[in-house]
Amino acid sequence: MVEMKKFFLKIRALFLLPVLGMTVACDDWFTLLPQSEMVAEDFWKDEQDVLSGVGACYRAMNEDGFMRRLIVWGEVRSDNVVPGTGSDTDLGYILNANINAANGYVKWGEVYTVINICNTLIKNAPMVREYDSDFTEEHLKQYLAEAKTIRAFCYFTLVRAFNDVPYVEEPYLDDTRTYEVAQSSCESILDTLITDLKSMEDFAVKEYPDNVDYNKGRVTQKAVWALLADMYLWLNDYENCVAYCDKILASRDNPLTLLPSSNFSNAVFYSGNSDESIWELQFDNNTQNGAVRTFYGGTDVNALLSAYDLSAGSDFFGGLDLRHVQGYAGDGLYAIKKYVAYCSAQDYENPIFGYGDGSNNWIIYRLPDVYLMKAEALAEIGGAADLEEAVDLVSYTYDRAHPDLEEGSLKGKYTNQSEVRNLVFDERQREFLFEGKRYFDLVRRMRREGSPTNIVNTYLMRKYTSMSLDETTVRSKLDDKDAIYLPIHEEELRVNPLLVQNRFYMASEDICQSLKHAH
Repeated sequence: MVEMKKFFLKIRALFLLPVLGMTVACDDWFTLLPQSEMVAEDFWKDEQDVLSGVGACYRAMNEDGFMRRLIVWGEVRSDNVVPGTGSDTDLGYILNANINAANGYVKWGEVYTVINICNTLIKNAPMVREYDSDFTEEHLKQYLAEAKTIRAFCYFTLVRAFNDVPYVEEPYLDDTRTYEVAQSSCESILDTLITDLKSMEDFAVKEYPDNVDYNKGRVTQKAVWALLADMYLWLNDYENCVAYCDKILASRDNPLTLLPSSNFSNAVFYSGNSDESIWELQFDNNTQNGAVRTFYGGTDVNALLSAYDLSAGSDFFGGLDLRHVQGYAGDGLYAIKKYVAYCSAQDYENPIFGYGDGSNNWIIYRLPDVYLMKAEALAEIGGAADLEEAVDLVSYTYDRAHPDLEEGSLKGKYTNQSEVRNLVFDERQREFLFEGKRYFDLVRRMRREGSPTNIVNTYLMRKYTSMSLDETTVRSKLDDKDAIYLPIHEEELRVNPLLVQNRFYMASEDICQSLKHAH
């Protein structure tokens, strides 16, 4: 862990640069030092500088603003969470389905900061080989594969939250470049990213020998493949999704193992870097995961979120499910325990929790992602053999979470496509509770169905009803294909006149500006 921390802390002043989405006054902008000249003359001289740049890419994802957006964009609008005991005005608006372009959580600058650091490295690292004769082409391509995967993950996060966003590959180093960049379509961005990643997948490190922190905390070839499978699934390209999941499952490099029922919750989410992890953001006592503590709780912390009790009035968890009893407390407040608390007593009916110190890692991909991405793709392909295999894949995580059931407990119970599709969808919710994936799963299904109505009525309204919100008002804010995405923040619209607001959130002046651009 110490070696990993040293890697992440090799950050130079180079990367404190203006980025897309940052709103600064003109006077402030022109007082900046000529960063591009500093970059060319003082920084990119040897492999150690490139390694420092790679570390900066990872370190930027540890920032509180970036982590908050992974949680807010991926969880808060889902049917996993309701308000907690803490208070946050902007978060409260989102929880109450009352989002507008002034909400601080729709600012995307923190994500573009990471993208800009990646762009800076991708542009400058190749020239270092001119100065450092020991810097090999192999190492260069490995570093580029890392930076391009991090960049792709950031863009994938943005398009899932906003749909169409500005796509930029050139770094913003000084005042010679403009911030005025129009949006590109979600599909065109993902097509570009997929092409880019496929060109680099064979250069990514397969495994860091004897270094578990690097194998889990840095991008490996399996992380590249997992991201490609996820993007293909978003685009409804099920055959390619299955193909990349199969690459992960067939590879013996950096081996993955599904942990047993007895210790998976603590080992995967509390201790971190488990044998089933593919890629997770690294935190420790020096760089704590404050966002997770803020939203999910801790000792003397009033959590901003609590769990919506999915078991209320239903057998959603199928009886004893460890993801339920160890994921959130059934004490009336439904405090979230995943990530932030250690289950100190393995009494499945009455677990005992103790909060940690806030150094918990954040998982991006783990082995169950692969099983359930493949299962979802197979369910959509829909052949008899595909459906049977999809149920088998779901059984891996379902049986692990139900130690009182026989292995293969689901076999033969789900046979038609609709049943298997819903089984996979529900299992993803059970397995990935509070991991920043559920709202994106809902959006992916709404996109596939061509309308949000079914998802709103079947899944989302139950949460808002439990919060005693007016159903008619809530439905009017959810049942629109554009309402499933976030608005562009009003400050971003002011600083970049080429941006067009999401139609659902347009005010009259936005509409006029949109029409002006159209002509």
